[in-house]
Amino acid sequence: MRWILLGLLLGVGSILLMLWIRGGGLSSGAFEEVEEYFPRASLEQVEEWTEEWHRKGDAWADVPDPPGTGPVVRARYWLARDRYDMEVRRRGKRFVVVIAGVAEHIYGGAWAAYGEGRITGDARDFRGAVATFAWSCMGLRYRHASDGLGRLVFSKDGSAVHTIYMAWEAPELWAKSYGERHEPDDERPPYGSYRGQIKIAPALPRLEEDAVYRVRVRVSDLDGLPLKGAVVQLKGHTRTRSQTDARGEAEIAFQGSDALFAQSFTAGCSGYRNGETAFFTGDDAPGFAAGETASGIVAIELQHLDRTDNPDYVWNRASGADDPNDVMACGTCHAWHYDQWFDSRHARMADNGLVTWERKEMQASEPAAPDDCMGCHQPAHALDEPQAEWEARGVMAGNHCDFCHKIESVKDVRESGVFGAYGVLRPNPKTSGRPGGIHVAFGSSADATYAYMGAAYNPLFQTSHVCAGCHQGGGRWKAGGAPKIDTFEEWKRWVSGRTDDEFRSCLDCHMPGASMFDKTGRAMDQMAWDGLHRTPQEIHSHRFLGSEPHFGGQALDVSVTKRRDEESGAWIAEVAVTNAAAGHKVPTGTWTKHVVVGVWAEHDGKPLRLVGGDRALVAAGLDETPALAVGDWRNPGGLVLGVGAAQDAGKQASYPRFWQTWPSEQLVDTRLSPGETRRAVCRFEATEGDTEPVIEVRVVHRRGALPGGMASVPWTIRHQDPQPEALWLRVRK
Repeated sequence: MRWILLGLLLGVGSILLMLWIRGGGLSSGAFEEVEEYFPRASLEQVEEWTEEWHRKGDAWADVPDPPGTGPVVRARYWLARDRYDMEVRRRGKRFVVVIAGVAEHIYGGAWAAYGEGRITGDARDFRGAVATFAWSCMGLRYRHASDGLGRLVFSKDGSAVHTIYMAWEAPELWAKSYGERHEPDDERPPYGSYRGQIKIAPALPRLEEDAVYRVRVRVSDLDGLPLKGAVVQLKGHTRTRSQTDARGEAEIAFQGSDALFAQSFTAGCSGYRNGETAFFTGDDAPGFAAGETASGIVAIELQHLDRTDNPDYVWNRASGADDPNDVMACGTCHAWHYDQWFDSRHARMADNGLVTWERKEMQASEPAAPDDCMGCHQPAHALDEPQAEWEARGVMAGNHCDFCHKIESVKDVRESGVFGAYGVLRPNPKTSGRPGGIHVAFGSSADATYAYMGAAYNPLFQTSHVCAGCHQGGGRWKAGGAPKIDTFEEWKRWVSGRTDDEFRSCLDCHMPGASMFDKTGRAMDQMAWDGLHRTPQEIHSHRFLGSEPHFGGQALDVSVTKRRDEESGAWIAEVAVTNAAAGHKVPTGTWTKHVVVGVWAEHDGKPLRLVGGDRALVAAGLDETPALAVGDWRNPGGLVLGVGAAQDAGKQASYPRFWQTWPSEQLVDTRLSPGETRRAVCRFEATEGDTEPVIEVRVVHRRGALPGGMASVPWTIRHQDPQPEALWLRVRK
């Protein structure tokens, strides 16, 4: 019901806040209801916005009735200066409100909102009733979404109503508007017939800011059965989280300053949509008292999800740029997350040049190999068309927002993505259980209740298992061969060996919190649509960093020592490379990925010849290595971290084809496990004089065999592809 305010306040929160403060919104003294409103827009603008509503908003006007059985009672009201047409519905104590229209002030535009909650009074009408609800809103002109809390107070005869609601989705700003009941066919009254946009915060009761409040919460399904293990909290405050017991009950403690005017308690449970119950300070129930547990219990009902996967579902687009009328595109509201994802390799898995080339090589060399690439690289398209031919496809074929947040479970991680590893729940597009077209989006937040998204808490999204469906298995494992990718098992081995609780999940490193910043460099502390703040640590990156130089290099620690052999005068450099930060092997992933550690020596600006010790065998020939200049990769001193065939040990680095059946005993794995150190001892020719040579070490990550470095890349490198070779670290001593 947000648009009981976005119309009322769409677009410019900062301007509204200035008006609020200037108008004495929190001043003391006698309270007077003063209406504050922006000037009215021109009739031409209103007509344009009205057309925009019919073009963009009609598709989202169909919303569900209150859940349950029994008759649904309806009524309509004009509301506020703009005469919004508001429909209210009740089924017993359950309540929904639908409101939409065009805000006709200068910062206005078309919007639509849906709210759900509870209502008092006679179930047959709205006379003298009070409805308290959480609302969700879409702004069509500014392409924005938000949510908040509201309350409708109906007159004794039901002919009039006034509402109090969170203004501009800010917990400290509240407004009031008046309205009157009408019949569906009644003519819309003139602009300004009813009052609205009255700052009401000074007149609202509030909790004591420094006091601690406690409340018992009971979570059940719509049939009243208690739900054990549900996550409950005060909305927007993860530190208040608790979990329900066998009776479906838990206690929440919070600071008064967290929720001065109204308190919204949320619950999430696996297999259910998130739910919310709100109260206003001063309500008889649940009976808050500073320093004590409230006398009443907060009841939260959760709606069970239909667990049937529906192939007829059409994926929701990531960006509204493809269709300007698509207000439900994920990036419309989650702009920061969208920008990060769009620049990530996840977004480009469906048209990756290396992957396409390797698949062609597989088909040419071994047509019988399992063709399971699409299961991870084009999962959204593979679900729609499991037998489709491979071709380079855009982002909507791959790991986009709607696909990832439709993953309900991870089944057999040995399989490839949607070909057996992931259990995906695509909702029935014809269902009327939720407004909008998304219906369900799984995630780790138990307090996300935006109705048009259908958020559902899924603890899977807090674990490494959500990554394992693609970052483990594939290939010829069924025939006894090593899997294409073993990253998840590598991580499990590391975790099982920890003696403390300081291990990290995949998400801790690859989706860190506090990773979004504004133009001033300040960490973002608020989600795009929330009225309630979250901490920066709860805003997780969607860049999915991995082998990028500024990230991959952080996993390794490189130390260099040098000494002179007193007998021969040769210089000996010892380089130690340690996997100091990654919870899996470095490098990880398919076997063509490898890390080359090159070691060179210079004396008086001239290169020194390598005369013995370890060499990074990456190129053919050059048995008699000349003096190599720094950066010359024709088998310099050093070592290679990767997977090779045992039969080729000690030869030029070769990379077994990961689609073939390779028992583990036929492979040599020189990659670094977590905490492991590997050393290269390189002997360089003697020098004259007392001046020490300079030792330079370069650590390079490579995709593909690349015996000649970048010049030997056999696939076409496009702008969206990761670079085949990336310098991770450089050390000079």
